Amino acid sequence: MKNVLITGGYGFIASNLLVYLVRKYKNINFYNYDKLIYCSNKDNVKEIENEENYKATVNELQNKRCLLDYLQKNNIETIMHFAAQTHVEYSFENSLDYTNDNIYGTHILLECCRIYGKIEKFIHISTDEVYGESLLDDDLKKDENSILYPTNPYAATKAAAEMLVISYYKSFKLPIIIIRSNNIYGPKQYIDKVIPKFITQLLNNEKCTLQGDGENVRSFLYIDDMVNCLELILLNGKIGEIYNIGLGEEISIKNLAKKLIKMIKNENENENDDKYLTYIKDREFNDKRYYISDEKIKLLGWERKIDLDEGLYKTFKWFLNR
Repeated sequence: MKNVLITGGYGFIASNLLVYLVRKYKNINFYNYDKLIYCSNKDNVKEIENEENYKATVNELQNKRCLLDYLQKNNIETIMHFAAQTHVEYSFENSLDYTNDNIYGTHILLECCRIYGKIEKFIHISTDEVYGESLLDDDLKKDENSILYPTNPYAATKAAAEMLVISYYKSFKLPIIIIRSNNIYGPKQYIDKVIPKFITQLLNNEKCTLQGDGENVRSFLYIDDMVNCLELILLNGKIGEIYNIGLGEEISIKNLAKKLIKMIKNENENENDDKYLTYIKDREFNDKRYYISDEKIKLLGWERKIDLDEGLYKTFKWFLNR
């Protein structure tokens, strides 16, 4: 690898990855291509903005001519495609924006790669939500060969983008890898996501807002573990494969809020329902759970190192200091 393009590099996951890679691999050039939407922030990569092996460009993937010129000018041979609209709740009311960015933007990128003809590895970042809902009492994990059954507009656009990626692998031999991950959290995450939202609410002496009854279960993986896994796949991932990244620690959203209340407010987890929790209208459809298998990525040599308590504390301290 000599020239790596990371789309959406001002976003949460990609920015953490960029800072890590740019500092570690001085002999590789890293290019950040981001259109700077509401949840992106240039400050996310301020630690590396003056590094010689890092360059950034603000533009949208839908600008085909500029994107193709960018690939050619910088001799890009590796792509990690993060750029996407990612907030599930917003997708119910702004679904066409998700189609434009997640599907059409991905298609333009793929088509530019086909025309350019020099891509050696294309890593597409997807989500566990493409599998659809797992029931709370279901012991069967979804593996990489499970049927995709997305249940909300966001997940549907990510599944559709995957189909395009796979079609370019089959039709045009584009060397792709697809990643489907659990919920990722940690420093630099935008505050509309559940963990930074709860932390921010509590630091502002507000109640944690729970959608519905708060009993929906999610798996949470700390950003450093995600970055290490992405590095492993970048270096050793097999072309044509799909990798689930998980399994983070499963917890109900209500119990997640209680953990943070105990951490931040020093309150007993079982005595804070009225004092620090409030219930609001649920989204139009809210999957109960995403339960995925991580056996394949473990065979590649990855394992989770940071448990939920440690990760939540690290995240809380980061937001507190800011």
